[in-house]
Amino acid sequence: MTHLTHRARAATAALLTAILCVAFLAMPASAQDVFTVSGIEVDERAGTTTEAQAAAFRSGQIAAAQALLERLTLGEDRINSGVTSIPSDAAQEMVAGLQVADERRSANRYIATMAVNFDARSVRSYLRDQGIPFVESQAARTLVVPVVEREGGAGVWGGAWYEAWRSGAHANALTPFIGLGSRMTGEGDDAVPVGRNVISAASAQSGDEFALRELAALYGVTRIAVITAREGEGIIRASGTIYDFAGPDAVVSQMESAASQNSYNELARRIVQTAQEAWKREVVVRGGEASEITVSVLYSSMAQWRSLQRAITGASLISNARLDAVTTTGAVMTITHRGEREQLARELSQRGARLEEERGLGWVARPRN
Repeated sequence: MTHLTHRARAATAALLTAILCVAFLAMPASAQDVFTVSGIEVDERAGTTTEAQAAAFRSGQIAAAQALLERLTLGEDRINSGVTSIPSDAAQEMVAGLQVADERRSANRYIATMAVNFDARSVRSYLRDQGIPFVESQAARTLVVPVVEREGGAGVWGGAWYEAWRSGAHANALTPFIGLGSRMTGEGDDAVPVGRNVISAASAQSGDEFALRELAALYGVTRIAVITAREGEGIIRASGTIYDFAGPDAVVSQMESAASQNSYNELARRIVQTAQEAWKREVVVRGGEASEITVSVLYSSMAQWRSLQRAITGASLISNARLDAVTTTGAVMTITHRGEREQLARELSQRGARLEEERGLGWVARPRN
């Protein structure tokens, strides 16, 4: 009986180890959404509709390439490299595909909204050839709870502020933001925004952690931004609080305030732009060789292991993570990364993992408390 028990335990351990290894190897290296630029509006006139459409496609691709350049790089690096815009021929060579919506045509005019997909390898090659440091990996997604304060009270569901985030216009940013209502249950007239009965303006503004955690789980995120907009004298002002639930304890921080003249879409764009610029400054690497370290990854459950997997494989500074050994409570990995160790630790912390050098263990990664 004892012999069979040992064999059963060994078989179970071997099976669990295999599952852990397969789960790790199946994780994607990084998202490619940052190489898609959407919401490009084109309006061109020419001798014929066909010529106007061709001109619109060219101008749209060039505008999208410029938006991508500004998304991936910092202004001072573009100036230092002497490349503040991408030539039209180079921009068109990087295009992998495009989608068109809201088309309108006349005898000599073409109007549409475009989404342009760029080839990631071509973009990387161009930026490296030009000597421009760039960031291509996204930070963790943030769900926006958009509160509007008016004389009659505060609201969340519906309105221009709600639509500015629900549209998904900022999902491809380096700091991706998604909005309430970007996920629905049901179909057609019976469709209901996910979380409709979970959060209200009052619970959002009071920082109801139970409701916010439930909402985060429903949308598959660990970060929620409660952003309150207020109108007055032709100006819309916004301020917000970010709740990070990547660890067992919520981490709360304040957002930088923003303002816009009567445009909720522009206000949302400015908030995303500010977050994106801060993210680039945090993780951009200028020169230097890649470094390799051995890391002990410690966890006490499969949920923690999956969380650490996502943190490591999604980190922009990590180019390779080799799994050397794994057990039910820990793993040993060899990580190849760019930048300083402090940069790597900051990025992993933002993704829910704590990286520290410990006496007797060396570098250790564990869930952030």
